[in-house]
Amino acid sequence: MIKFFRRIRHKLLDENKFRRYLVYAFGEIILVVIGILIALQFNTWKEESQNKKTEIAYLNGILLNLEEDKNELNRLIKRDSTLFRAYTTILSPFKKPETNLFSPKFIRAIANGYQNHSFKGNSIVFEDLKSSGTLNFIQSDALRFSLLEYYNLCANNKTAQRNNNNQIDILKRETFNEYLDMNSLIEGFIFKDNFNAQIGKLDLSFFNRQNTDPAVKKFANKISVMKALVLDNHADNIFMSERSNRLSVLIKKYLRGESLDITKRIPNEILKAIAADNSSQLEKLLSQKYVQECFVVQKNYPISLLSYSIENNKLACAKVIIDKGADLELACFDKTPLMYTVKYGHLELSKYLVEKGANPNTISNEGYNAMRYAKFYKHPEIEAWLKSISN
Repeated sequence: MIKFFRRIRHKLLDENKFRRYLVYAFGEIILVVIGILIALQFNTWKEESQNKKTEIAYLNGILLNLEEDKNELNRLIKRDSTLFRAYTTILSPFKKPETNLFSPKFIRAIANGYQNHSFKGNSIVFEDLKSSGTLNFIQSDALRFSLLEYYNLCANNKTAQRNNNNQIDILKRETFNEYLDMNSLIEGFIFKDNFNAQIGKLDLSFFNRQNTDPAVKKFANKISVMKALVLDNHADNIFMSERSNRLSVLIKKYLRGESLDITKRIPNEILKAIAADNSSQLEKLLSQKYVQECFVVQKNYPISLLSYSIENNKLACAKVIIDKGADLELACFDKTPLMYTVKYGHLELSKYLVEKGANPNTISNEGYNAMRYAKFYKHPEIEAWLKSISN
């Protein structure tokens, strides 16, 4: 093509057609520029296409890591419950002297109480994403910040649990090793035959002491502190389980091409109406879009308008939001609106929600349904009502 234009230019010069020569020369320049621009655009498109493939590959890898995190956290939450039961059982002889100290249940409680566990997490893909310098390939700012936030929370959680477990280990040595017959418990129940080095009959007489004995008080205090530290870890595990679920949902939405606006705020006039429990004013301000979405009221804590009203005990406003067509199963962070009414003991509003179509059997990110929250937060009247509607 260039040679063709060159021949024409030379011919035009030979024929002294200078004006036409300039036109053809200018056309040749334009063609070259267009060619360069097309090549650049193609390279840009090719690079963006490759970056998109890399982004998708990393996000799918992170989804797998998050699934592993969720499975690990669910196991830890169950183990926490096992530890709570173990510590409670270990202290039971001091409240109930008739406890059978040599029963499998009691021996198992001692064994379980000596266990320890903490959240490890799997951040291999995310760490590779960071170290390779491709974090900016995640085109959504909201998703990129959510990834950074989640893995920062993971790191903080690991540090907190490590500190708690260090304290538990110290207390464990001061209680189990000092007051229990660990030689008989370990040798008699773990090692058999030639490897058994039990030096005497299992002695659990410590548990026959009176609960007024100073040694018993010291023992019980340390067991209770251990229990509290496990509870702290347990709360972290539940929180991280919720966050891993939330991040998984965000990634899946992004991969489907859906919008990730997670910074929506409730308009101030609506917040003021809810704060005053001014249902008539709220009814004027509310539109359909506000009752179907999640908003950020506190940092890192998305919530629906309905759940926000329930949490703040603004029940008249809650009814207005329900009647406006709120999504009754919308769990922006952890719980559905019904779970909030159960948590805060609002029986009549719970009934109203179920009447409007809320499902009492929905499972939260914590793995609980409405009945579980009624029991946990000690609302026997709601518990009785939930039993009555399940029959």
